[in-house]
Amino acid sequence: MVCPRCQSKSTIRDGKVDDRQRYLCKGCRRTFTDLTGTPLAYVKKPADMWDEVARCMRDGYSCRRIADELGIFVPTAFKWGHTVLASLRTRTDLATILSGVVEADETFFRKSHKGSHFKNKKDPDARREEFFKANGRYPRKHGKEEHKRGRSKDQVPVMVLRDRTARTVSLVMPSMKTEEIARQMLPVLGQDMVLCTDAYRGYKTVTKSAGIQHIALNQNKSEHSRGVYHIQNVHAYHSRLKEWMERFKGVSTKYLDNYMTWFAYIDTTRSISRGTWEQRFLAMSCIDSKKVRYKSTVPTGTCVICNEPLLK
Repeated sequence: MVCPRCQSKSTIRDGKVDDRQRYLCKGCRRTFTDLTGTPLAYVKKPADMWDEVARCMRDGYSCRRIADELGIFVPTAFKWGHTVLASLRTRTDLATILSGVVEADETFFRKSHKGSHFKNKKDPDARREEFFKANGRYPRKHGKEEHKRGRSKDQVPVMVLRDRTARTVSLVMPSMKTEEIARQMLPVLGQDMVLCTDAYRGYKTVTKSAGIQHIALNQNKSEHSRGVYHIQNVHAYHSRLKEWMERFKGVSTKYLDNYMTWFAYIDTTRSISRGTWEQRFLAMSCIDSKKVRYKSTVPTGTCVICNEPLLK
């Protein structure tokens, strides 16, 4: 057993806590269990409840439904879910390198400040003004539909990259500017790959500067494929993603990347049987996220467009 704090292997057993084996590190003289440093640490509920959490995550339940299923409070279900998803994202999206033929295209979600809290809790007019100062617009009433589509300030772009082995990376983009595309996309692309996109100019600029073979399909002129090169797989993924996201009735932009990781994992592990899926999900999620760094899992360097570091 290795100490999760100082990485020392000089550890001994030190009794039990709630029927779980405790260990003592001879190096730093601190105690730990096999859950220390994982999302399951310090959780007061029975450990077997996490099997039910994993089942609910597989079925794509909302926080309210998870709370009803497990008999816990909604904030607890929300915290558990996003803690696990943040850890899972470190092991999947931030550690995935795509290869071969890679399809890329963006989809859009309405910008949302769902769950935001403001100081003026009793004065609705003051809250509206506070929201306007923070976000540049007034809050919509009763989820009023925003009519702007595509690239606009009211839409958040999500770039989906998917290779022919179904490995998928979803990147929540601040914008679709060339510099942002280079900073976000290049670290997840492997060597000797071919990138297939639509005719958006930003992709062409980035791939030309980085020396990446690029197939740009002009879909405005009905060019949907060129031999074996197309972006139909990523378009099909967009359709499944949008249909899956409807159950949440809008998610906060702040947590959108967690939802992208959640669906990507469900989509790529559809063939795994129940029971095995839950075990693998918990194993992938229950790591010490403090010990994993984005910089240690993907190539480093500077952006070929703006010469800024790719990873900050």
